[in-house]
Amino acid sequence: MPSLSAPSVTQRGLLREQAGAYGFTLAEHELVALWLLGRVPEAVWPWPLLRPGRAGRGPGPDIREAAFLHESGVPVAGDVEVHLRATDFVRHGHHLDPGYDGLVLHLVWEDDRPPDAVGTGTRLPGGGSVPTIAVGPALEGEPERLRRLVRLGPSGGEPCAAWAANRPPGRVTATVRAEGRRRLAERAWGAARLVELEGWDGAWEELLVRALRASAGRRREPDELQRALAARITRSLTGGRRVSILPALERLARDREPRALIDALRQPGGPGRARSIEIGWNAALPLLAAAASAYGDRALAESIAVLVDRWPAPRPYGRTTALANLLRPPGPHRPRDGGALYAQGLLHLQDLWCERGGCGVCPVSGGPA
Repeated sequence: MPSLSAPSVTQRGLLREQAGAYGFTLAEHELVALWLLGRVPEAVWPWPLLRPGRAGRGPGPDIREAAFLHESGVPVAGDVEVHLRATDFVRHGHHLDPGYDGLVLHLVWEDDRPPDAVGTGTRLPGGGSVPTIAVGPALEGEPERLRRLVRLGPSGGEPCAAWAANRPPGRVTATVRAEGRRRLAERAWGAARLVELEGWDGAWEELLVRALRASAGRRREPDELQRALAARITRSLTGGRRVSILPALERLARDREPRALIDALRQPGGPGRARSIEIGWNAALPLLAAAASAYGDRALAESIAVLVDRWPAPRPYGRTTALANLLRPPGPHRPRDGGALYAQGLLHLQDLWCERGGCGVCPVSGGPA
């Protein structure tokens, strides 16, 4: 069985040479975008394409629910896995993962398998096989144009910039903030699943440590320090008593003022205001939303809705800078005016659409006027 360990420095150098066999290679997420945007030449399709599918999220295949018209005349639907090299399927351990048994296609930039295996199918964990198609030979002649189009979208220009320019600033802000609510809803769902496993206090501890880790920035914080900070914050919220964290968070939430909860999370020598804003958003609000849903507490849900609407913007996220600039309308309006919901909406758009080939069809580029 081939080794599944990470490639050595020598192996990485060899892979770079292999990746450059056609003189150029795209990044894997760019290859996903090429497929979803319809720029993979029809000549390399195994069958006529009925639907390119949608971008996968989380573990599992890169593209879900693609559909082809099989040579038998029967539509075939399933997932598509994308790699730069055909051997990555085994290198990444997918040949042992039942989650990849639903594949209908293995899409690669180049087929780097031994000569007698090039062009053959990819074996699946359950014993089946799917076509392996290499797009590098068909696309290598104009890589920079393709990369530029992936970056700019189907029209050759940034669709979101044109969309934002033709709408009032309030409409743009409201659309992005709606995406922020969707992202928070996903976090609340995750918190509820964590509660099922760990209980309310265990879920709080895990969410709090994750939030501390995510907000540490460039600081080096050992796990022990983050656990100690989490314990200090919890003791402060509960007054040092061995009681559940949920009533303390609920009391702060019913105040409907973000400042009360943010100040309660701040600690001398610990998280400052900027970091407490992120901790509250990523730990306290999802857990409170899960509690309101679990107990059918409408008053708490209404309080959380007010908190979410008023929650201040965190420090700017570097990876959403380009998208924020494209959506920024002329005049004094600033993205931070939209609060945390706007910042989280940008992250949601970036993760769900920008990095997965959704340029031109996302809510801020393909929506109605």
